[in-house]
Amino acid sequence: MKSEKTSLRRQPQQKRSQERVERILDAAAIVFDEVGYDAATTHAIASRANTAVGSLYQFFPDKLAIFNALELRHVERVYLMWEKLTRPEVIQLPFADFIHTLVNQVEQLFANPTSRIVFSTFFTSPTIFNNIDPSFTQEVIQFAAKLFKMRNFTLTEQRSQLLAEIAVNASNTLILLSLRTNKTHSQEIIIEIENLLKAYLQADIGDETIKRNPVNSLDKTAKQYQLNSRQSLILRYASQNPEITIKNCEAMFPDVSRRTLQRDLKLLSDRQLLLFRGNTDQRCYGFNFDLLN
Repeated sequence: MKSEKTSLRRQPQQKRSQERVERILDAAAIVFDEVGYDAATTHAIASRANTAVGSLYQFFPDKLAIFNALELRHVERVYLMWEKLTRPEVIQLPFADFIHTLVNQVEQLFANPTSRIVFSTFFTSPTIFNNIDPSFTQEVIQFAAKLFKMRNFTLTEQRSQLLAEIAVNASNTLILLSLRTNKTHSQEIIIEIENLLKAYLQADIGDETIKRNPVNSLDKTAKQYQLNSRQSLILRYASQNPEITIKNCEAMFPDVSRRTLQRDLKLLSDRQLLLFRGNTDQRCYGFNFDLLN
């Protein structure tokens, strides 16, 4: 993604002005979604926002600037969706529920006119974009690869990357198709996207693949030691990799503080579920395989 560039003529300072900008953006998303970018006008947007066109021009010089602001809105919504999907309680869902949750979150994303118009316009008029470029698709692929690897840590980087590349690009094509058709057919396409992902990903992140892992007894261990879901995921990562560090934990849980993750590692170490080596600054932990004997 490009570095974020504001498209506002001036930044709203007061709450009333901020609310007006949000109202203009809400209206613009609807107008763009209804008639398309080319046919939309600032007068139509102002009318939908129930504000004078002069008020609109106080903040946006033209409709392109409004659209560019919607790009940032869409990116923010994508990041919020990713935050939900990387929660341990989602990662640990049974495979069918995991895929359904993934597809459902994407479906909710595109139920909003902002994301619908930004996504579909990118494939028809990419030159008008100021904040999103093809690198954002690569960012989506990287996220999907991370998600798959969080679910099955035995996946190699190369395999998780390939799975993500195929899944994201195939889904994008079908999502675009769903946005260009009627509601009934769109819902049919969403169902088929879910079926496609289940069939394609089952061999790599399905329940049976995870069950074949000899450390599946970790579920029993987690209950025995009353570990929370985050600590259980840390222990599973350690069991499937040569070592785990605080940086690995931060990559897995970007919204959890370092201090909390350090406490998790200490708890697992104190209970001898993890064995540590190295000094405080460069400490790493290994799984205690005596647990499985």
